[in-house]
Amino acid sequence: MATMTMPAGCTPASGDGKKRKDGLFPLRQRTGTAAFHLSKDAVGFGYEDLEKLSDRQAVQFLAEASWGSSKVMPCAHCSTIDEHYWSAKELRWKCKCCGKRFSVTSGTVLADHKLPLPKILKLVFSWANGASGKPALQLRRDWNVAYRTVFTLIHKMREGLLRGYNTGALCGVLEMDGADMNGRRYWEKRNKPLGGGSAGKPKIPEHLLKPKLEVDPETGEILGPPKPPKFDKTAKQHPDRRLLLVMRQRGKSHGKGAVATRVAIALREATHTVEAMATKFASAESRIMSDEDPAYSSFWRMFAKHDTINHSKTYALPGGINNNQAESFNWRMRRSVEGIYLSPSNKYLADYAAESAWREDTRRLSTGDKLRHLLKAVFGVGLSQWWRGYGQGRHRMEELLIEGPQEAKKRGKPKGWRPKPPR
Repeated sequence: MATMTMPAGCTPASGDGKKRKDGLFPLRQRTGTAAFHLSKDAVGFGYEDLEKLSDRQAVQFLAEASWGSSKVMPCAHCSTIDEHYWSAKELRWKCKCCGKRFSVTSGTVLADHKLPLPKILKLVFSWANGASGKPALQLRRDWNVAYRTVFTLIHKMREGLLRGYNTGALCGVLEMDGADMNGRRYWEKRNKPLGGGSAGKPKIPEHLLKPKLEVDPETGEILGPPKPPKFDKTAKQHPDRRLLLVMRQRGKSHGKGAVATRVAIALREATHTVEAMATKFASAESRIMSDEDPAYSSFWRMFAKHDTINHSKTYALPGGINNNQAESFNWRMRRSVEGIYLSPSNKYLADYAAESAWREDTRRLSTGDKLRHLLKAVFGVGLSQWWRGYGQGRHRMEELLIEGPQEAKKRGKPKGWRPKPPR
């Protein structure tokens, strides 16, 4: 087994900053982000402030978050920017150009909403403040709202982030990596005890054992070399396996981590998928850092520079060569998928990835600024394409992959299912 070495300039340390004598992996040290969360700059806006908002103040809050002003805004019908006529009774504006009326949610993902705006703000604020996410069932219990209502609302937020935030090219020092999110050994582990018993060492599956030489039983002649251990690996993988591709841009400030994140879902980490991801989100002047997977072998001619790191030997190399920011995001995304949202379907996996990317990039914003940042990104994408009429059966039928949309596998009870009658 290869020995892992620490990055240059890092010292293995326990909680008190001293070297560990037992040779175990060093305990996690407090990071700059943790210090920010404990500071007064991380707060300043909470539920008490939302409780004080009247319907009119909620409209003004959304207008300032979306348009930057509650007086000058674009008309939702003709896009004319002006100080339109305000109706305090209807909480709407009348366009000076086309004469049509519009509200703060007209033409947005929240168009035709049924819940009062103050309650929508409370739900969105509660969801946005979750460290790694907050499931719809918990929000339903917290705010006494129907599950379908809150499920649709937060998925509209995810749609806005996927369409309005997970866009644009990054430039600079970029880290890229891929990680399995669904389908890999999940069906083997579920509802089965994991170690700690007296069953002994588990048996290694046959397809993972080193293959033997193929020999003619009659003559004893060696017919050919054995198949490699991972031969036919793709055919043996679970059909629901999906891979998360992430690209993160390093910040200029030392120790502050990444400043921008882009994500995509792929069927496999292959040359054509990582190239499609890089072409979509990375500038050619960038410096890319990745692991030594052969899928990234063409990056040396696509970008200004391409550095690789061998994870079986070290976490980082001198000169800051590592992709630890991308690895960190993969770990947090997996924690969200496994521990919070409990295996979301592949159809919406890209939406959940966009949510995690937004949470990572806004980790140093205060509670109020984070809410305004979310509303501005979500309100800028226009009407919802995937969640309007969800309660009436109009659902998105494709999962969004970097290879292109493909028909999603259906989940839930089969058509015609009925519960068994009691005995």
